[in-house]
Amino acid sequence: MLIFHGSAVQAALFDMDGTMFDTERLRFQTLKQASQELIGQAFSDEYLMQCLGLSAKTAEQLAQQQYGLDIPYQEIRQRADQLELETVRKEGVPIKKGLVQVLERLRKSGLRMAVATSSRRAIAEEYLINANVYKFFDVLVCGDEVEHGKPHPEIFEKAAEKLNLDTSQCLMFEDSENGITSAHAAGGMTILLKDIKAPNDNMLSKADFYFETMYECLEDLDQYVPAMEMPILQEAFPQTLNQLTVGIHGFGAIGGGYIAQILSHWDGYTRPQRIIASTRNSLYREAVNAFGTYCIRYGQVSYDERIEYMSVIDTDHQQHMLDMYLESSLIALCLPEHAIASEAKIIAKGLYARFASQAMQNTRPLTFLIILNKVGAKTLVLAHIREQLIELSNVEIADQIMGQHYFCDTVVNRMVSKLSEQNLYRQLKIKYNFFKQYQSDVEDENVEIEDTSKLSSEQEHQASLYIDDMRRNFQPSHILQTMDLILFNSETDMPIYVENNSPLLAKMRQMIVVDNIADIQLIKNRLWNGVHAMLAWYASLLGHETIGVAMGDVRVQSLVEHLVHEIKQGLSVCLPKRAKDLDRLAKSFVLSCQYAYKDPCQRVARDPLRKLNHNERVMGSIANNLKFDQPIESLLWGASLGYFYAIKTFDMSLENITEHLQSNIAQFDLDHALKKKIEQSIQQHLDQLMEYPAYLKQFKSFALPEEIKSSYA
Repeated sequence: MLIFHGSAVQAALFDMDGTMFDTERLRFQTLKQASQELIGQAFSDEYLMQCLGLSAKTAEQLAQQQYGLDIPYQEIRQRADQLELETVRKEGVPIKKGLVQVLERLRKSGLRMAVATSSRRAIAEEYLINANVYKFFDVLVCGDEVEHGKPHPEIFEKAAEKLNLDTSQCLMFEDSENGITSAHAAGGMTILLKDIKAPNDNMLSKADFYFETMYECLEDLDQYVPAMEMPILQEAFPQTLNQLTVGIHGFGAIGGGYIAQILSHWDGYTRPQRIIASTRNSLYREAVNAFGTYCIRYGQVSYDERIEYMSVIDTDHQQHMLDMYLESSLIALCLPEHAIASEAKIIAKGLYARFASQAMQNTRPLTFLIILNKVGAKTLVLAHIREQLIELSNVEIADQIMGQHYFCDTVVNRMVSKLSEQNLYRQLKIKYNFFKQYQSDVEDENVEIEDTSKLSSEQEHQASLYIDDMRRNFQPSHILQTMDLILFNSETDMPIYVENNSPLLAKMRQMIVVDNIADIQLIKNRLWNGVHAMLAWYASLLGHETIGVAMGDVRVQSLVEHLVHEIKQGLSVCLPKRAKDLDRLAKSFVLSCQYAYKDPCQRVARDPLRKLNHNERVMGSIANNLKFDQPIESLLWGASLGYFYAIKTFDMSLENITEHLQSNIAQFDLDHALKKKIEQSIQQHLDQLMEYPAYLKQFKSFALPEEIKSSYA
């Protein structure tokens, strides 16, 4: 049962043509063509508009009045049916956008479902099966099974009777005057949907609810059906595909290893029919497209999650990128900060193409998820996109385009790592050998493969050959179908925090929608990103390869514990209303690190000087804690580790490091004496690290020099 606008509803009865399917226009074309062929005169638009919602018998009587009693109406109708079926079988049934989402919500609300259509059963069944919506309906009542067609109420009364319900317990969906008259006379709760013909006053008077589009109906219905709770990791994705296409601009670790999962869970009722992702990595692109699927591995629970309905395009192929922007309802921008300026060009071109395309004028606004590991990410992204739009047009048009769409900042609190090309190559090699053995074409080969991250030119060529051969010969029965292609290692945190700035996000299962995303961004930047970087610098200097392995070292564990404690103290004073988020994100972060056995320390530790800028993840926490008189001893130690890592790993000179340190400390909003003290403290740590290369390894647990501790006691 569904409580809809205060009324208890037990069933939903749907008209078919014009209500569920956009077939009235097609029907007009085929009837015109058929009548032209058989009587040498095409039916007029006026006559066809009058026939909307009429039974075949009534439409024939109207044809006899206008075209003569001897008109071969049955033959014209049969020929039109034939033409229509030919089109539908070739091109598919044109489904009204939003229909599948509505049907899925009604069904999962426990309603019984029926179709009440003036079409013949043979036609109705073929259309419903072709559109893959027959599964939603318990009962089908057709025009050739009732004595009185619409506007008589018989067809709706018969459908309700077959469902063992009174008509007053039923929602009745219609689009035509005769149809809404029939539903109203039957005593149902009537919903009128606009089709070809704009409703007149008589139609509106008989409609309890009127919606211009199925999407409007969906938005209204969403108020009365429950939102799905956060999914558990091993819960299956929704089986039903809606008509949405979504994009991922950047098929990297987060895009392919996390956002793809979020988009596959969607709202829990349905999932997008297609996910388009872009990358410049040809090996990953070809592998995913060849297999048609790939997996995300969750080592913590020994589970591989399969992502389907994914196609990967080349980021440098402009037309494919424009098509993604034209077709998508939502696009996740999963780009590193340094790539925003260059990628803004194609983003602007995509938005401009969408603006300029006549066919897209009625498309719903595009929702952008800005997945960027940075406070103020949205401001940065919008500035670059607007600049490029101005170059393509002018300020007025650029602002008009920007105002048409929803831009939403996000915070991701899941760690994901992408498998190396070498790892992917090994998988392809193993699968290819199984594939060839299965075909009995070749004997097993034992090939040694170097464990490096990049492929040689020979390996790249060989991998392409493997993919091409498997693509050409793959069959559903092959053993390859049970051999998943693993592309990402991921931690298990499910939610993503998203700015409350698009109606599309309200029902998304894995999204926690917040009004002030800046608070969560600040917590993530300082508590996750900052500790993560300092952990990685320390772990790398100690010789650990991955975050998970490093967390087994008591020295690293102790550093993380001290850093999390200090940063939480500062943030709890700065953001007193976010105590629960602080606790949750802190626990989630530590747990993620403990299981991040596939996450290389070198990847996390990269670009240390950027992370040590004055308002970034490390220095920002130092400034914040000083502002609120909170401890900073561990943070100072962590900052010195970053500078030492930059010297040891990137051969940076001590002069450059000192200049960077001084210039960033100078930007702190503190008095000169305190700034000088901080600079000297970090420099003192750094001097000790430089003077004693084995300094770090002397500690049996994390420690700070006593003189530094006493300075801030």
